[in-house]
Amino acid sequence: MGLRLLKAKRALLGLTQNEVANMMGINCKSYNFKENGRVGFSLDEVIKISSALNLSLEDVNDIFLHINLPKGNKTDLNYASNNFKKR
Repeated sequence: MGLRLLKAKRALLGLTQNEVANMMGINCKSYNFKENGRVGFSLDEVIKISSALNLSLEDVNDIFLHINLPKGNKTDLNYASNNFKKR
């Protein structure tokens, strides 16, 4: 699903690429390249866009990470931080 989900979430909120780019502090062309998969998002950008679009942890995983999360309350950030193994 990936970036198509990102586009859908943005569209559901009625936001343009330019509006999201402004929220993230980048120009519209850079955002367009990122949303269309030509350039990757940095971790800081993932955090900013997650906040701007009110993305759940599951959304962030589906859009940016593509890993199998354990069953449980995947929308709770405390769940993720409590289950992160420190090395």
